[in-house]
Amino acid sequence: MGKLRVLDLFSCVGCHALGFAYVGRFETVAFCEASPWRRSVLASRFDGVDIHDDVRTINSPPADICFGGPPCQSTSVAAAVHGKRTGESLWRDMLRAGLDAGCEWFVVEQPAGNAAWEAEVTHDLSRAGFHVARLEFGACDVGAPYIRRRVYFLACTSLPRLEIAWQAGPSSIERAKRAAASRGDWEPNAIPSFGVDTWRSERVDDRRQRIEALGDSNPPAMAEAIGYAIAEAA
Repeated sequence: MGKLRVLDLFSCVGCHALGFAYVGRFETVAFCEASPWRRSVLASRFDGVDIHDDVRTINSPPADICFGGPPCQSTSVAAAVHGKRTGESLWRDMLRAGLDAGCEWFVVEQPAGNAAWEAEVTHDLSRAGFHVARLEFGACDVGAPYIRRRVYFLACTSLPRLEIAWQAGPSSIERAKRAAASRGDWEPNAIPSFGVDTWRSERVDDRRQRIEALGDSNPPAMAEAIGYAIAEAA
């Protein structure tokens, strides 16, 4: 069976794609990331994969899965606490891009804590012909030494396949936890193992960009867990 093609949106520095790559059943066909610095990291890490700069104008290539976490200024509890919740969302641009790509699956990632936004995503996907399931777990559940809880909406045009993926969620999280431990993901030197020279730069601006990118990224093992679940239904 061939690999499932992934349209990776709001890609940051590619941690979702790296997690899917660990599973071995997926191929990223395009990234979309607004930050020039982050696009440079993606280009270094994923040679030959197209990188777009604006989800609102992307000409989506054919794909099976659309994966992304729309910027959370309209959804994040932390953004509200710090006065940065603007009400803006690129969710519907993500939906359009995935539909244009002909995707059978959507994976939509966000921080927990905004029921109204979650209802909007579920409603929009249902209207577009998708069945939707919700998984919530944290980086701590795949072995990380911090909590970072996230909601993942899994949506598929096939209800039986979605049910298989959703039911596989708990065992997939545990499998990703074991895999991360065997790789040594939580060792202090794990980040340099990504093999991207930019991450080791001593330039002040690069260090700032690196810290911001880490803050915006979930550990790859979280996407790996989602990948294992979808692979069960593929």
